[in-house]
Amino acid sequence: MTEKRLTTNNNTVENMVLQISKNSPTLYDLNEDQLRKLAEIVVTQNLTEELNLKSKLANINYKMERDIFLLQVSMTGSESTQYSYYRSLRLLENYTKKNGFNILQISPRQIDDFIYGISGSPNTKNLIISGISSFYSYMERRYSVIRNPVRGTKSRPKKKTVKEIEVPDEIEVFTILNSLPELEKMVVSIMCYRGLRIGSLKNMKITGNRYKTVSKGKMIYGEFPIEAITNINNKITFENMTTNSLKLRIYRQTMKLFKEGKIRSAYSCHDFRHFFAVTEYMKDKDIYRVSKLLDHCNISITESYLRSLKIEL
Repeated sequence: MTEKRLTTNNNTVENMVLQISKNSPTLYDLNEDQLRKLAEIVVTQNLTEELNLKSKLANINYKMERDIFLLQVSMTGSESTQYSYYRSLRLLENYTKKNGFNILQISPRQIDDFIYGISGSPNTKNLIISGISSFYSYMERRYSVIRNPVRGTKSRPKKKTVKEIEVPDEIEVFTILNSLPELEKMVVSIMCYRGLRIGSLKNMKITGNRYKTVSKGKMIYGEFPIEAITNINNKITFENMTTNSLKLRIYRQTMKLFKEGKIRSAYSCHDFRHFFAVTEYMKDKDIYRVSKLLDHCNISITESYLRSLKIEL
């Protein structure tokens, strides 16, 4: 009995829908007065929706939200990462101000035009785009009226083929360390023999052979091995130096040695962290131990890291 009643009700609804669709007028069926009234209704609805949207956007404090976003980035990323996000948003702010756009309401077309106008290498452009996209994704989660205009863009430049990673060998590390000024020697020693990130040096405190610092927003402690201790001067601090300036100083020194034919390549700071990872893994092939030493959040990152260095796991 119940099944029969449900079937009857369903048939009734379908018949009603069919009847409404057949009898609903089209625009061609309306006279001039009816069309005018319909147009007024549509315009009124559109204006109401537009006013509601502008009202909701006006209640969003962009500068405050931007500062909170950058603060969160600084807690989970390095100094250079934070600067990259800040620079990306500043570029977009200047663009929207120049063109009279609301940065919270910028359209996909407008963001595409902005991306096409970014100067620099593909890697630089992609870094800027990623920073902006991350901010809009953050805002999208906080406000229902915000949409990420970067999502799905076709104007993102293609990435160039990544240069094969080169890791210095022990002889090259010895050559480099014996050629560096005291500060640069200390940096390379810490990275080669303890594998810390370059961004962790700024906040580093050293007492004897022990250190404490902040890396990726997390406090870390440890001891330096004897290989590093011999090149560490406790009186040297990095608090007044930026991460980028340290990177540049190291790269210039290795470039000089490379041009003199003393080493195979101009190595970056991260290449010395690669040296540490390879050296430690080859000792006992304990990937879990190496992952902990590198301060990776999970083992899969360490696996990808070592594979990129052409290490068979």
